[in-house]
Amino acid sequence: MLLAAIVSAAAIGGATVYGLDHGSADATARTPPAVHAPLPITFDAAPALPPVAATAEPRAAATTATARPGPYESLAQKVDRLGRSADPVDAFAAYQLVTGCVWARDHEGWMARHILPGDRALLPTPQQACGDIASDQIQSRLRWLERAALAGVHHAATEMLREGPDGLGLSNSDIDAPENASWKQRVDAALDAGVHTCDPDSLESRVNAYENGQGVEPDRARALTYWVAYMECRQRLVGPVGQAGAILANGDGVTQRMGRSLSADQIAQAVSNGHALARDARPLPGDQ
Repeated sequence: MLLAAIVSAAAIGGATVYGLDHGSADATARTPPAVHAPLPITFDAAPALPPVAATAEPRAAATTATARPGPYESLAQKVDRLGRSADPVDAFAAYQLVTGCVWARDHEGWMARHILPGDRALLPTPQQACGDIASDQIQSRLRWLERAALAGVHHAATEMLREGPDGLGLSNSDIDAPENASWKQRVDAALDAGVHTCDPDSLESRVNAYENGQGVEPDRARALTYWVAYMECRQRLVGPVGQAGAILANGDGVTQRMGRSLSADQIAQAVSNGHALARDARPLPGDQ
C-alpha cells in the first residue's frame, strides 16, 4: 500500500527540493496598502533565509485581514488573507498557494527538459504560480502548514511529514535523528489530530506504521483498527464505493494479511474499534 505522503505534483516525476535562497523583500518597493514587490528569490541547494519578522511586520501594518476576498485580490493579498485567518483550513490553503509557487520556480528548468511543450501548457508557469508572492510569505509556509496539521486539516499532517523539519524533504534516517525529536513529536500529534478528523492520509500513515513497525512497535491489531477507520472515512468523503463492512467481511487482502497473526476475537475487537473510531471522527467545517 502506497504511503499517502506524496504530493500530487510528484506524479509528473522528479523529486521536489525546497532549497530556497531569498533576498529580503523591499518594503519601499510595494505600493500601499497591499501590493507587494516582485518575488526576489532564487532556489539554491542551501537556503539562507532572512528572519520572517524583518519583512512580515511592514506587511502586517499595510494590509487589513478580511474574511472575504476583494474584487481585485492579487496572489500575495490572497495569501495574506488566508494566512491571517483563524480557520486552519485557510492556513493550509495559504501553504498550498506558496508551495505551488516554490515548486514551479524550482522545476522550471526541469520541465523545459523533460515535459513536452504541449504538456507544459497544462502546468502553471512560475509567473502564474507566483504572481506577487513575496519572500516573507514563502518563509511562513511551514508555519501555516504546522498550524493546519495540528488542527487535523486533511492532508496537512502527511505534508508536514514529507516536508521535514526545515522544508527540504525527509529521509527515513532523519525521522529518528535526535535533533528532530521535537519535530517528530509535533508530527505524531498532527497525525493523531488527523485521525480524529477522519483524514484518510493520517489513518493510512498509522496503518503502515503499526503494520510495519515504522517508528513504533509493530501491532497488527492496531493496524487493523486504523484500516477499518480508513475504509469508512474514505467512503464518507468520496461517496459510496462499497460497504466497508462488506469488504472486511469478504476478507480483503489487507485485512487477511493483518489477521494472519491475530485470533478471531482480536480481529473482531479491532474491527469494532475501527468502526467506533470512524464514527466519532469529525472533519473540520469546510475541509475536504
